[in-house]
Amino acid sequence: MMKLSPFKFGSVEITFPVLLAPMAGYTDAAMRTLCLEHGTGAVYTELASAEGLRRDAGKTFQVLEPAEGEHPVAGHIFGADPQAMAEAARMIEQDGRFDWIDLNCGCPVKKVVSRGAGAALLKDLPLLGRIVEAVKAAVSLPVSVKTRIGFNAETAGHLEIAKVVEQSGADMVAVHARLAKNFHGGDPDWETLGEMKRALKIPVIGNGGVNTPGDAERMVAVSGVDGVMIGRGAIGNPWIFQEIRTGCTARRSAAERRDMMAEHLRRLVALMEKRHARSGRAERHSPEEAACVLFRTHIPYYVKGMYDKKQLLMKLATLVSVDSIMEEVETLVSKNR
Repeated sequence: MMKLSPFKFGSVEITFPVLLAPMAGYTDAAMRTLCLEHGTGAVYTELASAEGLRRDAGKTFQVLEPAEGEHPVAGHIFGADPQAMAEAARMIEQDGRFDWIDLNCGCPVKKVVSRGAGAALLKDLPLLGRIVEAVKAAVSLPVSVKTRIGFNAETAGHLEIAKVVEQSGADMVAVHARLAKNFHGGDPDWETLGEMKRALKIPVIGNGGVNTPGDAERMVAVSGVDGVMIGRGAIGNPWIFQEIRTGCTARRSAAERRDMMAEHLRRLVALMEKRHARSGRAERHSPEEAACVLFRTHIPYYVKGMYDKKQLLMKLATLVSVDSIMEEVETLVSKNR
């Protein structure tokens, strides 16, 4: 079993430092609560725009909104304007339901980078530093940074990034051990991650390349990080946190996966009903339809490795009710008993 010690940053204590990474389109309250119940030590919301919170707080805040009793949870925001990021952080703090604020300084997606935000900040470390300083000055909640080991081979190095993050006042940092230009491709560089860990006094969480309990153990052994962050390895697999916690890996039966899908989908419908009730706008989809559309991105992960899954995946675009999805899932399960 992997040995990881609890740690604190500011007022937040992480008793089991294996965390769910923020992932746009995935880590809404439905997925986060499932992962918390299956052992993760903390969760992050999806990526929310600081400018969006400024202009249309109600709609954008839906991306952040935690479930009742969901803790520890970080409000995860991105932007390139220190003042806007500070204002967004104040809104999150004033909401009263978040444990800390996390600043995205590593997302490599074009629509984020083109705004000068996310991983683009790794090409402008003085701006990154000003953003962290502005947010720290605006709130009393702890502030962390989610970043990468660099943008590309020609831009600032990992130790320079580490230095700016810490000196600007961040309480904790989570580092994806790949360059932004590589997105999720290639092997993660856990040795470089370890160099950042050794250069910093604040807690360092390692991210990138952890898809199994064995991966988590190797990352910690190589880098010495204080904790592990899991992203895609947790999609369709909330059990991974409990497996790392206990050191026991189990093959999930088709029936177990079906039951988890049904519960995940139920939570998505409840989340969409809540959002629709608050929006006061005419919506394109009913809450159930919206939940089913969102769930399409999760299904391929839940059925990974199952015999004859192609039949289900080919029908996804036509499945807009819970019953229709679960009927197809049940058919697949019957073929995999």
